[in-house]
Amino acid sequence: MKVLLLNGSPKARGNTAYALSQMAEVFAAEGVETEIFFIGNQAVHGCIGCGECAKSGTRRCVVKDDRVNEALDKMLACDGLVVGSPVH
Repeated sequence: MKVLLLNGSPKARGNTAYALSQMAEVFAAEGVETEIFFIGNQAVHGCIGCGECAKSGTRRCVVKDDRVNEALDKMLACDGLVVGSPVH
């Protein structure tokens, strides 16, 4: 079993990262593999509603200048997802 921990905080070593690392330790103690994926302050575009991801059958976004497709690959390969986001 694998769980992806998505860090949406702009701070790579902030409170969100700390909370996710604590969760990763708990998962590891239970024998669950984890990966923390840092989005940070990198651009992530919203859906433009073109439907190309479904039409092409590739499940890939046509917007290539962000990390959506990379995150998608990781999400499809995992059994669970935890999304960490800062609250300001």
